[in-house]
Amino acid sequence: MAPIRRGGRATTIDGEILTWTEAEGTRGTRWREALQRDGTLIRSLLLEVSAAGRPTRLEMTTAAGLLTLHPEPDESVLHGNVVREDGVEHFAFAWGPDHELLILGSPASATITLRRLADGVVVGATSPIDVLRIDDALVPRPARWTAERVARHAWHLRTIDGFEERRLTIDDQGRPVLADALTWPLEA
Repeated sequence: MAPIRRGGRATTIDGEILTWTEAEGTRGTRWREALQRDGTLIRSLLLEVSAAGRPTRLEMTTAAGLLTLHPEPDESVLHGNVVREDGVEHFAFAWGPDHELLILGSPASATITLRRLADGVVVGATSPIDVLRIDDALVPRPARWTAERVARHAWHLRTIDGFEERRLTIDDQGRPVLADALTWPLEA
């Protein structure tokens, strides 16, 4: 099967415009997203994952600053920094093969997580997941979420306390199903 190399535009459940690309290669997949609200860019991100579906690099820009995160080669630590108007803040988080990145409002990050869970979670089952939760304030926080497979393609992600939640539908190839989606090939 040829590698996926495509881009597109869609409307998120919050009514924002998401422009994205997905480019598969021999070393993994590079996802890029730009999120607009009322014609203003509110977030841009680059998320790279290995061929095994593990995050290898995150670069995210919002009004709060510039965030970079990447794991050590043995996946024991995830580290990086955020550069803000008033300086640099360095991060280091415990990390392992069962940890996931969860960028709120990012179909790419949720899709990457659900692809990895899809083989082990049957419809009706729920699996706990340790995540590094990141929002547009660029304050990464370790958290415990659950992933419930409510139907073959439908998932319900939520915090253990139920305070935050996300719902996502993925297609047969494990890619997000988004409203008003248009897709185009990246290469002619």
